[in-house]
Amino acid sequence: MSDLMGATQAGPLVPPFAGAGNLIYRAAAVPRFVRGAGCFLEGEDGRRYLDAEAANGTVAWGYDSSILQEAARRCFELPALPSFCESSLRLRVLERLERLFSDAIQAPGRVELDLGGAQGMETALRIAFSNNGPGTVVVFEGAFHGRSGVTSMLSSSPRYRELLAAWGLEVVRLPSPDCRTCPHSAASAGCGTGCVKAVSRWGSELSGVGGNGFGRKVSAFVFEAVQNVGGMVVPDPALLRAAVEHARSQGAVVIADEIFTGMHRVGPRWGFQLMGVEPDVVVTSKGLSNGGAALSAVWAREPLADPGNYAPGSHSSTYIGIPHALAVVDTVLDRWEAWKDVESDVAVLEREMRERLAELAERRPSVIDRVDATGGTARIVLSGPHAPRLRQLCTTVHPELGVLVASTGMAPDVINIHPPLVITGAELDGLAEVLDLALGALTAELSATAAAGARGSS
Repeated sequence: MSDLMGATQAGPLVPPFAGAGNLIYRAAAVPRFVRGAGCFLEGEDGRRYLDAEAANGTVAWGYDSSILQEAARRCFELPALPSFCESSLRLRVLERLERLFSDAIQAPGRVELDLGGAQGMETALRIAFSNNGPGTVVVFEGAFHGRSGVTSMLSSSPRYRELLAAWGLEVVRLPSPDCRTCPHSAASAGCGTGCVKAVSRWGSELSGVGGNGFGRKVSAFVFEAVQNVGGMVVPDPALLRAAVEHARSQGAVVIADEIFTGMHRVGPRWGFQLMGVEPDVVVTSKGLSNGGAALSAVWAREPLADPGNYAPGSHSSTYIGIPHALAVVDTVLDRWEAWKDVESDVAVLEREMRERLAELAERRPSVIDRVDATGGTARIVLSGPHAPRLRQLCTTVHPELGVLVASTGMAPDVINIHPPLVITGAELDGLAEVLDLALGALTAELSATAAAGARGSS
């Protein structure tokens, strides 16, 4: 085992040459991974880890090195290309991507490329602002759209804006679409009439937010079909439809953030198809390259991104034409096209995850409040803010197998589970086994803490 995997009482041992600001060093034990295959990663000490978060939802196809091998063959004679130069490979990828969007929305559009999700969101805002003029952006509470200077303003947690933010950007947040945290939620399931009205109030003299007829109006409404970082929250479709319809009636460009939910992560090709809405702009990333390249795609329905509304030079990035990344996407798109029954297979995965998590909830009622599954995603809602500790236990509690699950600071009581979509039933059994052991260990720790507190107060 690496000497850098231990920890002191002060926290993790971060190598003196490594920047510690990212998520790698948020835990005391930091494995170094050396290889991956299927749904598994292997540490340099030989320990295997079942990746039940699929590299944050990226590796839908698991760790498949043949994708990179095939991609390398497709760009072998053109390993690099200046960003201001065109190629047949880039045009083929753009055309294939455009069909994925326009087939679902039944409207033609144009595709821009960028490096990652946050950059793609910024490109989407450029398109909206080029058509509507710079203005207010409306999002939901609980949203996460990135950590860049601009997207940190859209994301809900104030932590993202403490060090760098585009303070000139006006952002308005609609009430949370999560009935667990919404102060307006009623005892009945789903969103009530008041909630629907609450997301449709802006644009009036009394709301403080401009709409049609105001010089300073809302330029864009941005939403996620499932709020991953917010705790795997599935908005009520009626609420989201009302928000989209109102935004469009006020002249705002409707932007769907499909960075996480796109390419069948939540069932259909796009998450917005679950909700019965049709956006004007769609941003996607994770499902396009299986983690093999940094690339995002931004689709905008005509004429939002035509040269008359979004002039050449409005956007540029050095690496968006790099043949390697394009070849990876081209290869991954072949895989998606070959998966003929993907929606029904993801529905089976949803059912199997829900069944196993429901059994865990019955076994561990003291620490599990509820479980949910949507497509290739699931969540365990805990009885308290125990998700960070449970995530750590999942990597160590089993003698042979670690499991990687997700937790976020925005939802410390939720464990997010979104494995590769190719995960098997036997692998789900292994996931459930480790989760059960980790939940048992968590229960014991909480009981010991409560007992110690009782003794101290007596």
